[in-house]
Amino acid sequence: MIRNLTITQLIENTAGGPRLLAEHGVALLIEADEHRLLFDTGQGLALRHNAEKLAIPMELVDAIILSHGHYDHAGGLADALAMTGPVDLYLHPQALTTKFNQSGRDIGAPTELNKLTLLTREIIYTRKPTEIFPGIRVTGEIPRIHQIEDTGGPFYQDVICSRPDDLPDDQALFIETPKGLVVLLGCGHSGVINTLEYVQELTDKKPIHAVLGGMHLLRATPERLTFTGDRLNDMAIDYLSPNHCTGLDAVCYFKARFPDAFHLSQAGTIHRFSNS
Repeated sequence: MIRNLTITQLIENTAGGPRLLAEHGVALLIEADEHRLLFDTGQGLALRHNAEKLAIPMELVDAIILSHGHYDHAGGLADALAMTGPVDLYLHPQALTTKFNQSGRDIGAPTELNKLTLLTREIIYTRKPTEIFPGIRVTGEIPRIHQIEDTGGPFYQDVICSRPDDLPDDQALFIETPKGLVVLLGCGHSGVINTLEYVQELTDKKPIHAVLGGMHLLRATPERLTFTGDRLNDMAIDYLSPNHCTGLDAVCYFKARFPDAFHLSQAGTIHRFSNS
């Protein structure tokens, strides 16, 4: 169990401080007791700049985790590794496969796997739940139970959009703290509720204290928003910080429905979860 946890939003669509850069993407620095992890890397345009402005010693990062293989989460991987030096890299096997949107635009990670092997200490594939450090795990593939939760796509594996991509590489990271689980989402392509219920399944129904990250509800119907809000309410989430691809309508919905739990998270925002 992690006693002291600090999460810094390094990359997000908006910037919350002077001299910081905004970028469509996500990167979160996790300081969990004596461990430092980087969850996603943004596009690679603002990571180094924001890390320097926030005086974050990237060379102390122990490992990098990719939530999935889209450019706005994995695009800064090579730049991140250049700052951290060789560290362990956790990712699903399909995170670095080709990925396209419905317009045929390449939205995959720009870094080829054979180049990564020269920059990492070890590549750990996370098709199944995987422990990074005691009290810190990634889900691996997330079961898609609730059909109302789609990927937020459509997404494809090929440029002519003939092979749909269900994004099996989508995964979440969860941390056990005395207050409950803290769950980090990249985009939540598996569905926010599918993800949170799976995390609880993996932890013998431990309560979820906080949820941070992208929820890909940009195209969500009112029915899906209500479904998501109702289930979050049932789970009694204490700390809710939706950002990035969640969408303005969904963010406003969550802020109105959960005013006490809602927390903004722009680039530069620091979230602290301690035992005190």
